[in-house]
Amino acid sequence: MQRRCVLNSWSKEEVRAVIRYEWARGVSGAEILNRLLEVYEPGVMSKQMVRRWCRTFSDGRQQVEDIPRAGRTRTATTDANVGKVDDMIRANRRITIDEVAEELGISHE
Repeated sequence: MQRRCVLNSWSKEEVRAVIRYEWARGVSGAEILNRLLEVYEPGVMSKQMVRRWCRTFSDGRQQVEDIPRAGRTRTATTDANVGKVDDMIRANRRITIDEVAEELGISHE
């Protein structure tokens, strides 16, 4: 009897590499999803995303890593800000999000 192991720790790149491999072997998107669900935890990826990645590889994409995108870099979630927020909450458990944002000069979101 074959023993199965469900992996509950994985990276997006790892899953994409599996999709790319199976796609290259000619496996359908639905079957790729079934194979992913056999090994990875439920919710590893939706059927639509598997199909989208298959289409992306069909269009010639080779890499499984995220492509850097233009846009504003995150500046609020720095280690220094996380430490400051932690200190603020420890000093005053009733502090509001608005007060934290104002104190640190970051957006409410």
